[in-house]
Amino acid sequence: MAALFTLLLGLSACFLGYSLYDIGQNNFLRETEAAIDSEIEHIQTIEQANISNQRIHSYIQARAEKHVNPIYFYKNIITNDQSGHLDAMPEEVERIKEGIISFSHDGTLYAAKIHTLADGSKLLIGRDITDITASYERLKFFSVLIMAFMLAVILVSFFISSFVVSRINIIAATAKQIMDTGDLSARISINSSWDDLSNLAQVLNNLLDRIENLMLGIRDVSDSIAHDLRTPLTRLRNHLEDIKKTSDRPEDIETIIREADDILNTFNALLRIANIEKSARHQKFSTVNIRTIVTDIIELYEPLAEQSNISIDYSLETDHIIQGDKDLLFQAFSNIMDNAIKFSPKNSTICVSMNVDRNGSSLNISDQGTGIEHKDKERIFERFYRGEKSRTTAGNGLGLSLVKAVCDLHHITISLNNNTPGLRVSLLFKD
Repeated sequence: MAALFTLLLGLSACFLGYSLYDIGQNNFLRETEAAIDSEIEHIQTIEQANISNQRIHSYIQARAEKHVNPIYFYKNIITNDQSGHLDAMPEEVERIKEGIISFSHDGTLYAAKIHTLADGSKLLIGRDITDITASYERLKFFSVLIMAFMLAVILVSFFISSFVVSRINIIAATAKQIMDTGDLSARISINSSWDDLSNLAQVLNNLLDRIENLMLGIRDVSDSIAHDLRTPLTRLRNHLEDIKKTSDRPEDIETIIREADDILNTFNALLRIANIEKSARHQKFSTVNIRTIVTDIIELYEPLAEQSNISIDYSLETDHIIQGDKDLLFQAFSNIMDNAIKFSPKNSTICVSMNVDRNGSSLNISDQGTGIEHKDKERIFERFYRGEKSRTTAGNGLGLSLVKAVCDLHHITISLNNNTPGLRVSLLFKD
């Protein structure tokens, strides 16, 4: 963009400079030529009225004695009589344009035309262009000066534009890095302090410091709560197990144990999500075949689906190899499949397929259930968020949050789309 702007501004400067030069030259030549042509027309009028051209000779001689502009040189081809301001035709001349020459005489610069009369006599008519030429030279000088200034402005503008664009790209790259990795410790590099963009970068870095501190505080609090409560809840559950063995009403104790298990599962899910978001699981990355994981999940969930007369139709004809954590990927895909079965009506079909196109490989899991309302799609990956306000379906609202964390860790793009009816979850694995 900066290069295009510089090119356009440079062309404009050249066009302006050339226009000034061309307009000045044309005006100079037009006025001079018009004055000479007017004098030639006057001489032709005298010539038509006096065949012997004696009157022309007298007119020119009278003008020469007055030393007025224009100057003349007239030579009668018949009598060889000469008259005018010059003693002879100038020998050193320069061509200005077709039919117009310039020469110097007594330190004065003239522009002239040589006209041939009807009898063959030669008549030179010249006008003093010393002042006009000086003005024209000044115009050329100012034209060149304007072009030089504009070129300087262009160069400065180019460097400023390049500097601004590079700064903006650095800011954008840092923001993208934070979005892609979730690493709030990344900062915008600053190597100067005199410009406004460096000041903006410093302000943004301070903002990132503030956000990082707040997020770390929130995560630390959440992790601390999960850690601190998981231990006493585990002890509580163990005590309940002991009480259950001696209680007269073990079903009541069983209900309390299930409640404790739900709470423990919630805390365990929170800890897993926090662990994933901190990218602490990269050390377990290895070569993983997505097709193999999906096949294992289908085999695992087919019996559960059959209990509700739900069939799983799958087409996995392609492999896709990535570097990832097999256990996390298995857990994330299992959550998607579990949701698909949970929200599918009886006698329906879940379709699982892997496709390959120019964007990469994609895994699609589609059900024929109630789907997700449009307003819920933007928040469905938030922790504890559940689109079902009544919350009658079992769950804690952390399943899709874990799926999103695993996808972000593996740079997998997840999208939710309507399946009409139902929901289609698409996972894009970029090459």
